[in-house]
Amino acid sequence: MLVETIITIGSILSIAGIILGFIFLKIYGGEGYSAYYPSALLALAGIVLACASAPLNEMIMDVGLGGWAIAALFAAGISFIVTSVSHAYQIHDVA
Repeated sequence: MLVETIITIGSILSIAGIILGFIFLKIYGGEGYSAYYPSALLALAGIVLACASAPLNEMIMDVGLGGWAIAALFAAGISFIVTSVSHAYQIHDVA
């Protein structure tokens, strides 16, 4: 039950990161690194939650902070990959 919840949270966060990355790609036309900011924010949140999970024994939606950290880091990795592939294709089409 707990693994399913973490996978669901990670999937939702990764979809949100991918959509925000696509929006930033369209707004800025593929110039700069602004499309990677949502993924970097997810990665930073995952690291902070992983560091805070040991001293704090908090549960959010019946999932500990470590589970949220795993979900955020999973989402950051997936959204980094999808955004970078989309960014590469967009840059290639412009040139």
